[in-house]
Amino acid sequence: MSERGATRRRLAKAGVGAAGVLMTLESRATMSPMICKSPSGALSGGLSSHYGPAPVCNGLSPGYWKNHTGAWPCSTDTWFADVFYVSGNRRYCTVKQKNTSYLCSTMLGLLSPQRFDKYNLAMHAIATYLNIRSGKINFLSVETLLAMWYEVQTKGYYSPTVGVKWSPEQVKNYLQATHD
Repeated sequence: MSERGATRRRLAKAGVGAAGVLMTLESRATMSPMICKSPSGALSGGLSSHYGPAPVCNGLSPGYWKNHTGAWPCSTDTWFADVFYVSGNRRYCTVKQKNTSYLCSTMLGLLSPQRFDKYNLAMHAIATYLNIRSGKINFLSVETLLAMWYEVQTKGYYSPTVGVKWSPEQVKNYLQATHD
């Protein structure tokens, strides 16, 4: 059984709404659409009307941000734990520990795959953060992104709506689908 097939089966058990969204997210490689909706909006399947300004959907990948540091809306030396929830105290990080944990990593350092960053979730969270801050996407707020990360770190899942739980991998799939 392929990893993608196993993920789809797990999603089907999570509920029809969640499965439909994640099948869309996981089929992104073949269809290449970007998701331009908030997590709860993505679950609605486009059933609700859109009010307000049109969504801006020009998100860029972690690779782009890693290689175009001059375009960052914040410092590349920003500590990951200064933006995203991480338990512990960064002042205990030594030079030797740099980029060995979420606590002791910079945002730029986490744009390269790290052994401790399962599913590259932090990598995609950072790219999404930079996309929001730079105005490349507007359908997701920094507050929602930080809440997604916090819930995954403290509960082991993110709940975009009542009764739906996204695993860390599903959250990564959603974030990945918000950029090219």
